[in-house]
Amino acid sequence: MNLADYIGKYWAGAEAIYAVIIAMTFTSVLRDSNAVGEGASYIVYSALFCCIAWGIADGAFYAWERKYNILLENKIIDFSRSESEKDNAIPMIKEQLDDTILRNINEENRTELYQKLVRHLAEFGVKGKPSARDAIHIISATFLISTIAGLIVVAPFFLIDNLNTALHISNLLGVSLLFIIGYNRAREKDFSAKVILGFGTAIIGMIIAIITTLLGG
Repeated sequence: MNLADYIGKYWAGAEAIYAVIIAMTFTSVLRDSNAVGEGASYIVYSALFCCIAWGIADGAFYAWERKYNILLENKIIDFSRSESEKDNAIPMIKEQLDDTILRNINEENRTELYQKLVRHLAEFGVKGKPSARDAIHIISATFLISTIAGLIVVAPFFLIDNLNTALHISNLLGVSLLFIIGYNRAREKDFSAKVILGFGTAIIGMIIAIITTLLGG
């Protein structure tokens, strides 16, 4: 299973976007800075290490959330299978599903749907359990995504001696990566829709990076 199977395609792509924005926020400091040598290296390494830390921390939270959701689902199943606790399953299901696409269904039909769901869950004999392997997989995946995205942005500073040239290429890579991520996140198969989302993602990412930089982030 890939990361999107655990946390969804939207959030898997968001991890890479966050890393690009973090790295670009750090490296943008070099535009108006006189930092050279060790000073510039410190900023570049800080950008990369921040991306690494972000990936690990985010992965830990995703794993924690997955464990919580599985335990909650198991509790709902237990309530559904128990005659005395069956009525307690409906409010828990409503809490989980009322804020999804089902909110477009009127309340009476939603309640009827939830009651049918309880009956189906009552027949469900095997319950999922939080897995340490899944947690490691999630943390490893977010770590790799964030690290690779950050490394792409800071790579020019390791390969090119001229700081300004490296910065320009780094920015170009960051914007290109944002476009590619947005393009691939599009649900539509239409090429123009993918391109629009790609450009939109790149523009939003740049705006966030600029605002973060201006606020001293």
